[in-house]
Amino acid sequence: MRLARALSDVESRKVQSLILGGGVITTLAIWTKLEDPINLPKMFVLVLSASVVFGLSLPALVNGRKLTSGIQKAALGLIALFVIGLLLSTFATDVKYTAIFGEYHRNNGTLSYLGASIFLASSALVFNLDSSKKFIKAFANLGLVISFYGLLQVVGLDPIDWVIIYNPVITTLGNPNFTSGILGLTFIAILLLILEEKNLRTRAVYSIALFLDLFILVKSKSVQGIFALLVGVGVLVLTKIWVTNKKYGFISLGLSGLLGLPIALAVFNIGPLASRLYQGSLGNRLDYWHAAINMFKSQPIFGVGVDRYGEYYREFAVQNQVAQGQVADNAHSVYLQLLATGGLSTFIPYLLLMCFITYVGFRKLYSATGQTKIKVSGILGIWLGTLVLNLVTIDNLGVGVWSWIAGGLLIAVSTSNEVSLTLHAEKNTKISKQRINNSQDSFPFQIVVAAISAILIIVTLVPSLDKSSTLYNLKSSMGGFASEEYVSKLMKEFRANENDPQYLIQLSNLALQQNSSDSALAILERVNQIDPRSYYGNLFPALTYETLEKRNLAIPYRERLMTLDPWNNASLIELIKNYLSVGNKASAQEIATLIKRNYPGSQSDIDASALLVG
Repeated sequence: MRLARALSDVESRKVQSLILGGGVITTLAIWTKLEDPINLPKMFVLVLSASVVFGLSLPALVNGRKLTSGIQKAALGLIALFVIGLLLSTFATDVKYTAIFGEYHRNNGTLSYLGASIFLASSALVFNLDSSKKFIKAFANLGLVISFYGLLQVVGLDPIDWVIIYNPVITTLGNPNFTSGILGLTFIAILLLILEEKNLRTRAVYSIALFLDLFILVKSKSVQGIFALLVGVGVLVLTKIWVTNKKYGFISLGLSGLLGLPIALAVFNIGPLASRLYQGSLGNRLDYWHAAINMFKSQPIFGVGVDRYGEYYREFAVQNQVAQGQVADNAHSVYLQLLATGGLSTFIPYLLLMCFITYVGFRKLYSATGQTKIKVSGILGIWLGTLVLNLVTIDNLGVGVWSWIAGGLLIAVSTSNEVSLTLHAEKNTKISKQRINNSQDSFPFQIVVAAISAILIIVTLVPSLDKSSTLYNLKSSMGGFASEEYVSKLMKEFRANENDPQYLIQLSNLALQQNSSDSALAILERVNQIDPRSYYGNLFPALTYETLEKRNLAIPYRERLMTLDPWNNASLIELIKNYLSVGNKASAQEIATLIKRNYPGSQSDIDASALLVG
């Protein structure tokens, strides 16, 4: 039994199918009976499928040191550095539960990134230029499915009764921005299939799919996907023109540069195209990005904690925001999110990995010829589209998983020639074909590893699904039980899940809605033990004690909120009231002075002065 070896063709095809199937199901996965019907199912599918892929790819991964391909060796090394940096940041994170599983309704924690890293590493080893068409077809067909579901939402025939407060084109991703992003990328894959397809009838079918993809993208009213589309299609079309006629290729390259500049400027509301392409949400993003940079400056090595952006945002947000009082649980930029939450230990390996993949992609595009150049340009276009998208988006698992798969595919395609030379060299040194391809002795071992990995993931993640299902049922049945019975159920859940601060916050909120302040405060006390800087873990007790006219007990929580949310004048006004209720006028005066210094002449300044006079 050989643990370190190359996978056979049969094994490689199985892993390819698992990677692509895992990616497709991750994007499509929803479970409407969960409190989080979008992101939690996606994390479960992503991590579970990655665990199986890990087991079946293990011989090739262990064999990484023996690869003759320098590109693959370098890629695996950079992936390993990223994983090490991520684990170090996870270890340094103050709340390990959040670091591992991710922020509530986001799930961009360590588990998700480990799963994505496995997809990247395995894709780099099992795909090649020939099998890359499987990726293109799977991704294009995914775009067709998403577009069809989007069409149902546009015409009002959505079979799922989503509670939507904005654009209905959320598809299976929960947000029009994410729908726009995935459709912008799948558009590139569909276009590549049209350019490669010889059968006119099949071309016609793909052309219809292309039109539907673009139609739903436009209906999403989000420009994120449009920019990804323009980048990817630009690379593909320029390469096609170049292959056809180099002279026209040079001309087209120059024209694309001239057209690309005003489009890029329009993103920042500059130039003639700004009125059509600029979105006001960019101003909010600038606030999010400033906060991320401030977080990084405060803890540059390991960051503020993996996926802990939300609990630090209020503290590090700029004083005067586009929308004062706005909150965010993500930097709305994958790069800045990793920089803020993972620090340099995570960000530098990630950036090096992204740059390396881009470099080998362009190098392969330059060296390829004929139809191969066009195929490589399409894959590179998808990759570059994801890089552009990641500048301004949250790392939604249903969209982000494809950046990792595409990155691995680009590495694999870039080493296709090298792999062929490797196999040829092995034959010349009389290493038998059976030794390379026959895996009968080792295959059961891979199955065992895959099974054990899958079981561990199921045991780890099923409780999260169960809690989300319970929370869904608790919220749905709030009026179906007597208050005492309902609170009893809440406390039972509390005792069974004392280490999940985000779940406990939800339970405490439900207890407060039942006017069971004692139960809520007991839960919140545990929240503050696990996560002393939890915003709601401090806000809810403060509000509860103030409602009960026990303002003296609310003071410690309001004081903590001064650090967690320093620009919240409403909270500072309540703290003044609390100080005055215990006769501490000196401290009340200090808070009033702070408000005047931060926002002189504001209504809060006037109200604080009035309280002191009164």
